[in-house]
Amino acid sequence: MDNSNSKNSNNDNNSNNDRNSLIVPSVSISSSSATPSKKSYSKGLRPTEYSKGLVQEHIVKLTQDVYKNFTEYTKEELKATIEDCKLLETMNISTKDKYSQLNQMSQHLMKEISKLQTIYADFSGFIQQIEEINEQTIQMENTAKALDEYSRYLESKLMKII
Repeated sequence: MDNSNSKNSNNDNNSNNDRNSLIVPSVSISSSSATPSKKSYSKGLRPTEYSKGLVQEHIVKLTQDVYKNFTEYTKEELKATIEDCKLLETMNISTKDKYSQLNQMSQHLMKEISKLQTIYADFSGFIQQIEEINEQTIQMENTAKALDEYSRYLESKLMKII
């Protein structure tokens, strides 16, 4: 293995270590020159490696920003969903309480209706007697009218005779 290959592998290992230490997934950029240069640079990076590093740094920064923004967005969406669920839970409890009150009121009304039906059943015998008395009263009135007419007839005959 020659010197330039070992430098490239060291640079790749360093960049891999840097990328692996991040939480975000790594993005690999393929360089335009797949074969190592025959020139040997003893100090610093070659221009293509320098621009490659800048591009990688920029991509890592953008990836971190996207990851951060996505995380914040997801957290806010989850908070909104939790608040919606809490609101629904409160509405369900309120509705349950209202229906419970309506149930109690309807049970109370059923008891009152049952009492009224019992009272009506008790009074139905008295109502029947009142209707019979009313019919007898009407018959007595008719009889009294007939007697009154007959007594007038007899009085008028008696007045003719006297």
